[in-house]
This record gives sequence, structure tokens and C-alpha cells, in this order.
Amino acid sequence: MAGYQQFCPIARALDVLGERWTLLVVRELMVGERHFNGIQRGIPRISRTMLSARLKRLESAGLVERMDGEYRLTKAGENLAPVLRELGHWALESDPRGLRKEDLSPEFLTWDMHRRVVPERLPVNPTMVELRFRGTRTSSCFLLVKRPQVQLCAEDGGFDIALYVDADLEALTRFWLGETAWDSLLRSGLVTLTGPAELRREFPTWFSGHLLRPRV
Repeated sequence: MAGYQQFCPIARALDVLGERWTLLVVRELMVGERHFNGIQRGIPRISRTMLSARLKRLESAGLVERMDGEYRLTKAGENLAPVLRELGHWALESDPRGLRKEDLSPEFLTWDMHRRVVPERLPVNPTMVELRFRGTRTSSCFLLVKRPQVQLCAEDGGFDIALYVDADLEALTRFWLGETAWDSLLRSGLVTLTGPAELRREFPTWFSGHLLRPRV
């Protein structure tokens, strides 16, 4: 991409960060993705060729380094964290379009859920959770929960389902973003849980929410 050729710091920043997908690649590295395939899972519409090009561009700009097959943000790259958070807060608070139907994705929501967890609150024993999203073409998603992590699975893997979560996709997404309280979802019936009372009560505490929400 040709540079703007202006001394303005905003123009200089956009010379590096203004291309499509670039800031989403930085976002993925911010939340801890280290490998090419993991980064692509968080940005499912980017092609492998484009992702490779964006990573190389960020490397050449000194924002990303690759060591032992892993990608990591440099200090300069890490300094973009407050910038991305401010952009996200602008979208939450000021974007007149709001959250649109085309922004919703069961696949990205569950991918984000599996990596944004509070390890010490997870069950010690393997616990299989099935999530069903109303009114979508997506079949069930499965989370295998066992301290200290959560695995996102395409099927139950032979485990008994310990907890069923039936959810309206938009409502659960707004909870994930911090826009809606969990109790409100339960009262309205937009999310229903079926399983032992202890798991129903603890389920929302396993997750820390979107990166714009502070970790608990």
C-alpha cells in the first residue's frame, strides 16, 4: 500500500495499520494467539495468503516478531493495546450502526469463549457443555471444560453432556460484550440452561468476557 507521505502521526500510523485485516491480526496476538492457524481461526474470513502478507508487513514494521514458529507482539506492538481498546469502546458507545445481524457469528463467539476463561473457576473434572443457538444454521457447539482450560470441539467426543445452553445468539453476544447482565438473560428466557444447579450457577463465572471487559 502506498504511504500517505504526510508527517502527521495519524497518517504515519495508518501507513502501517490502515490496511484491511491488520488491526484484527494485532487483536488476535493481543489475546494470546501465537500460531498461524490460531490467528486465522479468530479471523475466519481472511485467506491464508492475506494473513501471511499482513504478518510479514507487521514484522517489517517492527510490531511483530517470529521466534520458534510463534508470532509475538514486540514492545511497539504491545503499545497498540490501548489504541485497540479505545477503538472498541468507540464502536460500543458511538457507532450509530450498533451491533448488526451480519456481525453475529456463533463460531467466533464460541472461539472467543474458549480462550477467555478464568482458570481457577473451571471445574476440576472434565465437563462437556453443548451450546445451541436459536434461529441459526450452526449445529451445536461443544466446550470441553477442565481446569485450567476450555477446548472448543466439533462434537461431544463420547462425553456425556453435563450442561446444555440454549441461547439467542444476539443476546449471548451482548452479554459477552458486557452490554447485558446474565440475570437479565435468564429472566427473559433468551438463555436457558439445563443441567445440575451447581453448573447452571457457575457457568457464566468460568469466562472473563470480551477483551474490552476487565478480567475478574
